[in-house]
Amino acid sequence: MMDDPWLSTNPDNGRDRMWKVFLSCGACLAMTAVAGSGLAYADEVEVPVDKLPKVVADAVTKKYPKAELVKATKDEEDDEVEYEVTVKENGKLIDITLDSDGDIEGLEKELDLKDLPKSVVDSLGKRFANATLQSVEAVCEVDDGTEELKFYEVQLKASNGDEVEVKVKPDGTIIDSISEDWTSDFSADKDSLTSTGTNPFFILEPGFQTVFEDDDEKVVKTVLDETKVVDGIECRVVEERETKNGKLVEFSRNYFAISKRTGSVYYFGEDVDDYKNDKVVGHHGTWLAGKDGARFGLIMPGVPLIYGRFYQEVAPNVAEDRAEIIALGVSIKTPAGQFKNCVKMEETTPLEPNVKEYKVYAPGVGCVQDGDLKLVKYGKVELPKH
Repeated sequence: MMDDPWLSTNPDNGRDRMWKVFLSCGACLAMTAVAGSGLAYADEVEVPVDKLPKVVADAVTKKYPKAELVKATKDEEDDEVEYEVTVKENGKLIDITLDSDGDIEGLEKELDLKDLPKSVVDSLGKRFANATLQSVEAVCEVDDGTEELKFYEVQLKASNGDEVEVKVKPDGTIIDSISEDWTSDFSADKDSLTSTGTNPFFILEPGFQTVFEDDDEKVVKTVLDETKVVDGIECRVVEERETKNGKLVEFSRNYFAISKRTGSVYYFGEDVDDYKNDKVVGHHGTWLAGKDGARFGLIMPGVPLIYGRFYQEVAPNVAEDRAEIIALGVSIKTPAGQFKNCVKMEETTPLEPNVKEYKVYAPGVGCVQDGDLKLVKYGKVELPKH
């Protein structure tokens, strides 16, 4: 437990630390605490506290004999009945979940901000900058009368006034937050898309090429003087060749479009050829927006914002890559040179939950590191004549 005056939300406190949450793509923070708010879920009904079954009321009174009963709800599902009773003790709200026999199954206890463990405070401080701590609850499971603290539910307020709810384990591990909501619908920008243009971190100009290497692996990406209409949008074709020990292992044609309004670059799909011994053996990862339920994703925001999270590919069960911007202002040295003010992204996919990859993008160049692959050469090249 800790007692640190900087946890106060008093703006006049000189030691007050502010934490700020940034989201990209117009996604907003909008999660407010339900406990103690008087709201009930759609499948719950409110129950007057004096009408609670005796076995339920007695269990609550036995657990908290000096507490005031504030409100109660009943939830019936599949012939099972569950009650949630809110009590107030020493000025703090406690939500108690019980079954119809009066057995307590869970507790949510309102705490003082100073009661947050240092591990939780430090973790939130690293993850969220310039947002203010508002409230905290301890969420416990109860088994045969024994309480086990599962996580803290922390309410933060961003500088724009929006609220965000974060779940944090006692050791500081963040297990859920509003930023876990990945933006996946970019249709609002569709009418402004074109096939040619330049984002500070992503170039769609014909002839621009980047070359990456790592030991025996080499990847060459070339913006072609070709377009393809995908999902009704004229997209720029970017060719990608991956070789190992000089042998072609993957060849793909990727389709991108850029917004004239925001500068954001969107990904409309790819046609993939997998090679083995100079022969095509598959097309793993092929997808196109507008087919089989697939939609276009975001590859690079016009204005990258820290902790922005978005889907790059929205092709169910085929390609569901997503990216989180985890750092801005990064410096990196590659064989092609040293780059400053870069954007670093962490890429994941729900199709492979345990896999993480990292990419770094430099202004005026684009991607300069892709996993272990580092940029060795970039610039304009002469494209073959059609």
